[in-house]
Amino acid sequence: MDGPASPAGSPYQSDRKYNNGRPATPLAGRFFVSKPGNGPSLKSIPLSFGRQTMADLSWASLRVPRCVLSTRLSLPRCLAARSALPSPRPPWTTLFLKAFAITSMAQPALRRVHAMLPSPRLFESPQAVGCIVLERADQAALGFCRVTEPHNRPLPELAAMLHQAKTAPASQHKPARRIARFAGLPWPFRRMLLRFGLALGTPVVRYGGTFAISTLGQHSATIVDSVSILPCFLTYGPIGSDGAVEVYLAFDHRVMDGADGAAAFAGLRDVLEGAIADELLALATA
Repeated sequence: MDGPASPAGSPYQSDRKYNNGRPATPLAGRFFVSKPGNGPSLKSIPLSFGRQTMADLSWASLRVPRCVLSTRLSLPRCLAARSALPSPRPPWTTLFLKAFAITSMAQPALRRVHAMLPSPRLFESPQAVGCIVLERADQAALGFCRVTEPHNRPLPELAAMLHQAKTAPASQHKPARRIARFAGLPWPFRRMLLRFGLALGTPVVRYGGTFAISTLGQHSATIVDSVSILPCFLTYGPIGSDGAVEVYLAFDHRVMDGADGAAAFAGLRDVLEGAIADELLALATA
């Protein structure tokens, strides 16, 4: 219910009863009451390079119209082949990375990126390029491991690359140094570069990849959406004891449609249960 009318010349006078008798302000009004000296004092925390980078990517991702698909895959053969290996085993991330890259080589839509300049078009990469979003061992920030042609690399090599990206000092890891340089640029310049890169399209593949992959399955959690600016973002949940796993694919709807995503799921399962399981069995007998 509205309060009593305010006297002429004092449009906020009627709000005195909500502000302990003190003159109210347009912002204070009836619901925002200022009480100096009361309440907790907020601590100001400067953004780290990692949080600043995620803020920039979140802003840029708003310009990518995304569609998210999910499915449940059954991977008993791949699970059994991996379990037969002694520790340390190739991480599941590397298995999904290589499998999706192989699937991408058979489905060109998974290797395309949208561009607006000089006119709207699609660019197609001749090779799959994966980008793993990971937690660095120093917990300073999220890290990135860009892998060219993961479909042509053996699983032990992919596992070594992932380990190095997680544990190498930031000063010795090229993607980490690149992030630090980018985060050191003035805020307007960072946003301008991101917007221009998305408009051109090709920098997305050159500095990112054709697809990104990330997971929290080891923490018994699942990522169901992303702030990725890459054309495809693949994630999966915990692997069940029977090999069942929930898999999610977020993609740029300007590049492909839901049928392409469904075909990607089918191809991913076939590769994991076929070529990837075969490679794991070969490692066990080597």
